[in-house]
Amino acid sequence: MMIVIGIYEGHNSSVALSVNGEIVCAVQEERFTKRKNETGFPCKAVKYVIEKYKLTDRNIDLVAMSTIERTDLNNIEYPIDAVFGVEDYINMMEDYWKPKLSGQEYPKDYARKYFEKKYPNEKVFYDIPDEFYSLDRKALQEQMHDLIKNKISDFIGVNKEKIKFYDHHTCHAMYAYFANPNKKDNTIAITVDAYGDNRNQTVWKIIDGEFELIVDSAQCEIARLYRMVTLYLRMKPLEHEFKVMGLAPYAKTHYFKEIEAVFEELLTFDGLKIVHKNRPDNLYEYLSEKLKYFRFDNIAGAIQSYTEKMLVSLFEKSAKETGYKNFVFSGGVAMNVKANKALGELDCVDDFFVAGSSSDESQSIGVCYYANYENGIKNEPLHDLYLGTENKDSDVLDYIKKYELDSKYIIKEVDNSELAKLLADGEVIARVVGRMEFGSRALGNRSILANPSNPDIIQHINELIKGRDFWMPFAATVLDSYQERYLENPKGFESRYMAVAMDTKKEFLGEIKAGTHPYDETIRPQILTKDQNLSYYDLIEKFSNLTGIGSLLNTSYNLHGLPVVNDIADAVHVFENSGLKYLVLNNYLLSKI
Repeated sequence: MMIVIGIYEGHNSSVALSVNGEIVCAVQEERFTKRKNETGFPCKAVKYVIEKYKLTDRNIDLVAMSTIERTDLNNIEYPIDAVFGVEDYINMMEDYWKPKLSGQEYPKDYARKYFEKKYPNEKVFYDIPDEFYSLDRKALQEQMHDLIKNKISDFIGVNKEKIKFYDHHTCHAMYAYFANPNKKDNTIAITVDAYGDNRNQTVWKIIDGEFELIVDSAQCEIARLYRMVTLYLRMKPLEHEFKVMGLAPYAKTHYFKEIEAVFEELLTFDGLKIVHKNRPDNLYEYLSEKLKYFRFDNIAGAIQSYTEKMLVSLFEKSAKETGYKNFVFSGGVAMNVKANKALGELDCVDDFFVAGSSSDESQSIGVCYYANYENGIKNEPLHDLYLGTENKDSDVLDYIKKYELDSKYIIKEVDNSELAKLLADGEVIARVVGRMEFGSRALGNRSILANPSNPDIIQHINELIKGRDFWMPFAATVLDSYQERYLENPKGFESRYMAVAMDTKKEFLGEIKAGTHPYDETIRPQILTKDQNLSYYDLIEKFSNLTGIGSLLNTSYNLHGLPVVNDIADAVHVFENSGLKYLVLNNYLLSKI
């Protein structure tokens, strides 16, 4: 037996557990700390996995740590991405990055000083000695590896010789390929992100499960460009890029072509590599100057169009170079569902798979796959992403009794027939049932559900709970038996994780309108099969028997700006602090009186 704990402690930190090549658990730290995109060592998530699966030094074979390079002390010591708002990022651009990039003296311990002043109560996992800030890169890397191993060894109670570091982009590629339940021979794996282990682009050939790196680059700054534009538009980088993507369809091509030309001056191709063209030292200042006369929606349209064109060229060049037509895609840029749509439509693409939540939170799964691959353990594909915590019926009843919820709400046992009737009658229901899904997209078990045929439900849900920007679309779950009715998916792509946008069939658009983009009428569907989630499938099937609609509007169950709910307490807290009337906890329905 081979037991591997995979840990990622960067942006949106997480932990996964692999047993003999099978991912049996994966959870994100944000679900425990209640801070979206939590950054740093996932203490609470690791503790949960250790305790649930009774792991000790005797049965843990390997603690696999994603990402080798550990020299960015500001981000290692402090959870910048989880805590910083737009104002903080702009201050950092001015007071840290501007002098650093111009070769002037800059505060190397910027985050420490900033947190001491503005966020003085923040606790740190790694207490980094002052002298580390003056070490050269090589010495710092060695010292940090020792510090990390010692700290994690003590925290988990495992021999530090079992702790090993793995390359960031290889983890992305391993996740992209091995998570695929329909793997193909002769596959190209492409990874694109902001940065990880001195790279932001890789291209791999995979033959009979063996990986061969054919190209990598440290200058492919598609993700960094998107991030800088997000901040320029006064949205939070590393979190609100999806808002920019959602805004982009409202722009008109003839208005954003001039803006797109600004981006086209920055990067170019060297074979399959994306490299610098006329890249300024300070990208944020450059864009701030170049974009200041343009309107926000056209800026969004321009960066989305540019991203799609660069990726399309990369995929076309990769297919021409290798002769392969099967692709898997991972890294932060693979979260861009509209770009994925454009990629899947290419003539050079026969098969295209984007694993669920392929940005850095999935590094913990990828590093498990990498460790197994290195040790000759066969990796099993992911059947679904229901890999997190689960509430027992007894826990639900105990919570109801402890907090006397029956004095405030009508509480009764309920089945899917009754829930389907409520949905068919136009009600909105929060569903917290079964194991929590991993990743950034709710897949039915920690979701808000509604009838997708009523566009007015969008405003209703926003006023009840979500508070989303007016231009942002909701998503939908579509039963596999209805996909041909609603979706344009001629190549039959896998879409169980809402990872690829698709066009909708206009003759049946009215049945799912609320689950599509309000302007371009595309959809990022979760195509659901019975074997993935039988209970959720049964609910939608019963809803379809009443309405003739084989789909539900599905959005994550959380208050705006907070992570998806985890446990019963989270679920009830959101219920009590929103306008929702109905909450399902396992087999129990809470209704506001």
